[in-house]
Amino acid sequence: MTKTRRQFSRALLGGIALALAPHASAGPPQATLEVLVLHATTEPSGSIDPRIGNMPQLRRPPFSAFNTYKLLARQSMTLVKGVPTQYTLINGRVLQITLTNVLPGPRYEIAAAINQPGGGAYINLLRVTSPPNDTFFVAGQQYRGGVIVIGFTLH
Repeated sequence: MTKTRRQFSRALLGGIALALAPHASAGPPQATLEVLVLHATTEPSGSIDPRIGNMPQLRRPPFSAFNTYKLLARQSMTLVKGVPTQYTLINGRVLQITLTNVLPGPRYEIAAAINQPGGGAYINLLRVTSPPNDTFFVAGQQYRGGVIVIGFTLH
């Protein structure tokens, strides 16, 4: 084998090895989270804000206990595995969301907590594993004659 062919073979093998090696610069797993903040009430003539879109979950228990849903806020954020991200709710409390794992499929595992009234320690709210583009809701914070409902969609 000539010197030029050996150099070419080494360069080719080196390029293949680099292409097959895991990318160290890829960083920790990430996901995009869309947060919907809704105000749920019971009104004489119920309706769901058209900006919310088609969410059949809101028509099933326990969310069907309310017949009116208004969109208060919609926010997208990037979650980085292991790094808590905070979002301030309409009532001043702070929601803390952490991407804890990205599983095959993919499926995203998140943990969420909310601070106590007055800004105290965080109370665990949920730990859930969800496929991409599947919205799930949690509710419970009293707000102006109804409750705050928070929707989470991971992408």
